[in-house]
Amino acid sequence: MTDATRQAAEALLAVRRGAPRIPDLGALAPADEAGALAVQRAVLAGNGGSIGGWKCAFPPGKPHSCAMLDSRGIRPAPTGWAVPPGETIGIETEIAFRMGRDLPARATPYGREEVVDAIAAAFPAMEMVATRFIDLTKVPFLDNMADGIAHAGLVLGAEVPGWREMDLGALTVRQTCGGAVQVEKVGGNPAGDPLVSLIALANHLPRFGLHLRAGEVVTTGSCTGLIWVKGRQRVTGGFAGFGEVVVDLG
Repeated sequence: MTDATRQAAEALLAVRRGAPRIPDLGALAPADEAGALAVQRAVLAGNGGSIGGWKCAFPPGKPHSCAMLDSRGIRPAPTGWAVPPGETIGIETEIAFRMGRDLPARATPYGREEVVDAIAAAFPAMEMVATRFIDLTKVPFLDNMADGIAHAGLVLGAEVPGWREMDLGALTVRQTCGGAVQVEKVGGNPAGDPLVSLIALANHLPRFGLHLRAGEVVTTGSCTGLIWVKGRQRVTGGFAGFGEVVVDLG
């Protein structure tokens, strides 16, 4: 680990532990994706966590992103989620998968059938979003990736039977907050089909000495966009015929 990686991780960990948010990583910012992943790993280790999965998005023609998920932040719904007084939290409704077996590095890319066959379960999911930066809209892309793409946690709905026969990119997504509908539309996944991002991630991680492992959860990008909400209310997110996630914000 380089000194810059260590110092960047320490700056992000300090915010997680109660220090004021920072504008960006400045001179400590990673120069490339490998550096951003190294900071993610250092933050996870410094926080006493372990990789429980990944968040990813591989939209066609646009920059991709991926981040490690702390296993301790992955919860089943329904659940509660604390929001500090005066703060807001971001919510995003997504489709997630749990891997049933490892997909280790190899010379040839994994195809769709192989990746789908390696999936143990699919779920509706709600990502909880909290940045360590003052203004997420002004943060350089690699700084944000180093911070885990503003990840705070992931809440999973029930496993969905028969998901392999569904058109996952054409489901109607619905997200509510305090009983009011925030989003209701068809589709919305950044890659169109959430499996596209999962397959891309399976073939991308080995470039960095990483790979998908059995038991890991992969969430495949927001279908609703990022919406910031206050605490003390119930939020829900789900898909027609695919289940719903319920979270009571504290």
